[in-house]
Amino acid sequence: MADDLQDQEELENAKRQWRLWGRWVFLALLIAGAIYLGNTVWTGHVQSQNAKAAEYFENEFLAHAEKNDEAGTLKALQTLQQDYPKSVATAQATLSVADVSFFQKKYDAAVNHLQWLLNTQKDEAIKAVARERLAITYLQQKKYDDALNTLNATVPAEFAAHQSELKGDIYLAQDKKTEAKQAYEEALNKLPENDPTREFIQMKMHL
Repeated sequence: MADDLQDQEELENAKRQWRLWGRWVFLALLIAGAIYLGNTVWTGHVQSQNAKAAEYFENEFLAHAEKNDEAGTLKALQTLQQDYPKSVATAQATLSVADVSFFQKKYDAAVNHLQWLLNTQKDEAIKAVARERLAITYLQQKKYDDALNTLNATVPAEFAAHQSELKGDIYLAQDKKTEAKQAYEEALNKLPENDPTREFIQMKMHL
């Protein structure tokens, strides 16, 4: 019976992490794609560099990643980071490798990739995605103070609600229910009334 309860708890934890992580993996790709396709104010040099980075991302990084060639993928990532450190394509590649590291439970590697993004990227949307994933990684490591400190930053409006929700998750993991409830209330105040995530946040307020 104890083993069954432990298995159930581990399953619920896995589901919770996937809800937190998987949703934002997909959103990050959408945001990165929108930034890349919608940016019409590049200078000629920047546009050329981003085009080269995007080409290398598709022809080298993705080619190795689709073959599950870890060594080739990491080598391609290193080239992108060295030659095109500020490009959106490099951000996408770094986020992807951080994802793989996270799901392989290589948390320190995921942290390093995400911190690299925060140190090199200027786009606030990309930094917001990296910051949230870094906080989730610290949460998985039970480094609660690091997770909360990571979220103590101003983010674009579209990320504000989820940042507050994530703070609530971190407090809840520490059994700080009062602080968690306050953070969830902040998240709800930042969400539209018809947002489908409201119900899920309200449910967590009563855990």
